Amino acid sequence: MSFRILCAIAILAIAGCASRQEAPSASGTVALTDATSSGSESSNVDDSFISSAAIEAEEKLKAVEPSIYFDYDKFAIKDNYQNTISAFAEYLRTHPSAKLRIEGNCDERGTIEYNLALGQKRAEAVSSALQIVGVSLSRIETLSNGEEMPRNQVKSEAGYSANRRADLIIIR
Repeated sequence: MSFRILCAIAILAIAGCASRQEAPSASGTVALTDATSSGSESSNVDDSFISSAAIEAEEKLKAVEPSIYFDYDKFAIKDNYQNTISAFAEYLRTHPSAKLRIEGNCDERGTIEYNLALGQKRAEAVSSALQIVGVSLSRIETLSNGEEMPRNQVKSEAGYSANRRADLIIIR
């Protein structure tokens, strides 16, 4: 083959590699991006959609109790806390730099070691529930306070039940 034909084939091959790809934006419209571009062009993502979703997630988070309460000597999450789990998961989805610390707590009944272990199980139960709805484990830290951080000092069932909880704390 002649040199001109080889050059023409090479040029066609290179031109064929510079295809255009469709990148869907958050607003549902499709923006075309050139696969050979340097990436220095501005994004076509609708920032108002992102900020309104973030604001909505913040409002949902404000509407729920940031603690999940447990029965005596249990770490199973009751069904009525699904809104709390969902609100925190949505907040974390719309705030990618935020993380969550879950602190497990117990009432004073039981040994220190037992309560530390139970508090950790409570924190990990909440962590697992969040992971099920899509929150990455890398964005969650768990710890147990055992009986060391009581919310209520009264030695009654009402006081004890206020202390059997997992507190969800956003870390910005």
